[in-house]
Amino acid sequence: MTAIYSVLHMFVDGVCAFAMFGTFLKQEQGYFYVLVYNFCAFALQMPFGALLDLWYAKSGKYSSFAAMCVGVVLTLVGAVTHPVILGIGNALFHIGGGVGTIHEDERQGWRGRGLGVFVAPGALGLYFGMQLAQNGAKAQWLYGAGAFMAIACVGTACVLRRRGALGKAADNLKGGRVQTEATGIIPLAFCLFLAVILRSYIGMAVTFSWKTTTFAAVLSTLAIVLGKVAGGFFAARFGALKTAAICLPAAAVLYLFSGCMPAGAAAMFLFNMTMPITLYLLICKLPQYPGFSFGLLTFGLFLGFLPEYYGLRTLRGGGVLGCAGSLIMLLILAAGVFMGNPDRAGITVFSRRMRNRK
Repeated sequence: MTAIYSVLHMFVDGVCAFAMFGTFLKQEQGYFYVLVYNFCAFALQMPFGALLDLWYAKSGKYSSFAAMCVGVVLTLVGAVTHPVILGIGNALFHIGGGVGTIHEDERQGWRGRGLGVFVAPGALGLYFGMQLAQNGAKAQWLYGAGAFMAIACVGTACVLRRRGALGKAADNLKGGRVQTEATGIIPLAFCLFLAVILRSYIGMAVTFSWKTTTFAAVLSTLAIVLGKVAGGFFAARFGALKTAAICLPAAAVLYLFSGCMPAGAAAMFLFNMTMPITLYLLICKLPQYPGFSFGLLTFGLFLGFLPEYYGLRTLRGGGVLGCAGSLIMLLILAAGVFMGNPDRAGITVFSRRMRNRK
């Protein structure tokens, strides 16, 4: 299931990048379309996620699969119509696939590993979609992408149907959520929200002088992808705060030498390890609201995009900005962890659920 969601993520983001760079950016209102698309694709995930959570609370049924399928359809339609439809499709897919991945991660007892696997392929999709658009690929390739995504959605439906979970809550989730402590939710959520805004801004603002060849572009994309995957696995094995305490100071040092390709790629790898960590920490504290948790943090991605969009550039070099951003993020995450105590509220939750299943 997680593999299907992840591959679909790559295709959806690839279609969006192809449509934006190949069609909408070339139009007279292209600059405005970038803002509109990013608002619909990222900011709207929070209300969509809240609606999914509300639907489950009222009916006891998950509608994440339906949201994902509607998102796939609207993404394909939006690619040939308008950025608003494209962005809404992207948002619905992400919130549906994200919540589905959260449920699967919980079902398997992966403690956040699946979250990194799901979010990582988006960067690959963006890169390949942008390359297809810049190299003048024909729009007909969308037919092939649409056919593949349709097959993937049918395959997902078959797996869910075989489990008896299509249109209803999985047995191990329905009514079986362990309540976490209410204390610390607001400061933890606020700190994680700030961390995501900062990560989004750093990712947009920091550039590398060596990123001028295809090899360099592929290397930096792979650093982002593999960093997100590794973050989920390392956090599950060693703990979220310990992982952040190692990877972020190392990223800060490497950013100072990011004019060298290996150091810059390694800095990106380590910095992006925090993405699944922030998501998992919030879900541990708000297990009843996976949709809202996912959407809240993606809203942070949108806010982090705004300074670069409006041309508010830093006066310092990218290396210094990346170094400072890494250290500030570590302080923010540490403050959130100590105020929210998510280790006890998260890992204990999953261990109890696993024992209850046995």
